[in-house]
Amino acid sequence: MSDVVFDASEIEQLGRAIANLPGEIKGKAMARAMSRMRDMARTRIVRRSAERVDMPVGKIRQLTTAYFNAGSSTIEVIEKSGWIPLYQLGARQTRSGVSVRLRGSYRSAFIAEMKSGHRGVMKRQGKGRLPIRELFGPNPAHDVTNNPEVFLKVLAELIEDHLAPRILHELDRLLPR
Repeated sequence: MSDVVFDASEIEQLGRAIANLPGEIKGKAMARAMSRMRDMARTRIVRRSAERVDMPVGKIRQLTTAYFNAGSSTIEVIEKSGWIPLYQLGARQTRSGVSVRLRGSYRSAFIAEMKSGHRGVMKRQGKGRLPIRELFGPNPAHDVTNNPEVFLKVLAELIEDHLAPRILHELDRLLPR
């Protein structure tokens, strides 16, 4: 097993070297590094969210956007979603009700198409024919709001492990040999 040892003087020397670079090079390197971090943050949040709400990664990716603001060097990862209808999760009619992939069975539920063309998994609210209500699956954005520590931990790990090496990589690409 090998150990990695950093000397504080090396880090200070590197800091001074970066400080002496022209502002244009530092700005470009930071912008490129932050753009890459934006993409990595989005990917990791999407994967963690999909894992937690038990949904396909592609569905969550469609709901998630990420922005990098170069002026303030900030990254925003926004996951906007409502409650996802069960029908969109691959519901199929069975003899006893409706079965949904990764969700299980819903007894006495049925798939209906409204006059507007909207299809959904419905369930009667009483003994009568009407009223009926639509059944929904998870809300990924709700999970992020209710469990921020899980997602902040993902982002903290990303920053700790990848930000500094990425900035150095981008500086290396920009500096002449």
